[in-house]
Amino acid sequence: MSGPTLAVALAVALGAPPPATLAPAGPASGASAAPGHLASRPTADAAAPRPAAVPWLPDERMDLEIDYLGITMGRARIAVARAEGGATPIRLSSRSAGLMSIVTFRQTLVSELDVVTLLPRSSVLDAVEPGGYKHTDTAHFYRTANKATVREKGRFDKTYVVDVPEGTLDFVALVFHLRMLPLPDGATHTFQVLSGRKVSRVVATVVKREQVKTRAGKFAAVKVRVPTGFDGKFSEKNPTYVWFSDDARRVVVKISTDFAIGRAEAELTSYQPGQALVEPAK
Repeated sequence: MSGPTLAVALAVALGAPPPATLAPAGPASGASAAPGHLASRPTADAAAPRPAAVPWLPDERMDLEIDYLGITMGRARIAVARAEGGATPIRLSSRSAGLMSIVTFRQTLVSELDVVTLLPRSSVLDAVEPGGYKHTDTAHFYRTANKATVREKGRFDKTYVVDVPEGTLDFVALVFHLRMLPLPDGATHTFQVLSGRKVSRVVATVVKREQVKTRAGKFAAVKVRVPTGFDGKFSEKNPTYVWFSDDARRVVVKISTDFAIGRAEAELTSYQPGQALVEPAK
């Protein structure tokens, strides 16, 4: 990663992996090298039944402003699309802004959640970074085989096969699962999370309730500690914290991480609730 750009803040915010800097290793081959025993498309996820209700609806939207070292660097949007083909796309899009607006940066991360299990079927990260570097990282989950294929298309175009435990999430799905779960003070929730080609065990801990003031207003919020495991110069000095509104909506109102080289924060600027689908009258 080339310097503290918006990519850093978003990587903190929702765990989007930075571009690969190492040569491919392990069971890698060309882009068409998905293993023969896997189905041509990811199948519906086989896991626990879907909860009776979720705190989001189609067209829900959260807009956030991203600061690094107290300087506005970008804006982001988390949006829930309408379900298609049995999956609900959750989209995180971002762009440079403020003092960083002279530097081109765009990123779109889409996680497709199965409407029954709420586990990701696939995720796609498209990014244009400072200097014009473009890359696309795609993951497809094959739940019955406990595998995922990860394609990294940038300076190289390689596909990897990764072992994934049952119920493995991506970071966008992790945040949305936290929105569904009970969050009493002191509670912990453990997840297996695929980021890039690595599956990590992430233990989210509910820290406390507190008031949070944002440009979108004041919120009674639940503060949750979510270690992301970044290393190097962007290692976490402290774990990432996510504040959810302490109500049935569980809106993401703030995200914060202290890097070894400074703090990045994403703060809610506006919220649009989702809309229930209305069946046409017969």
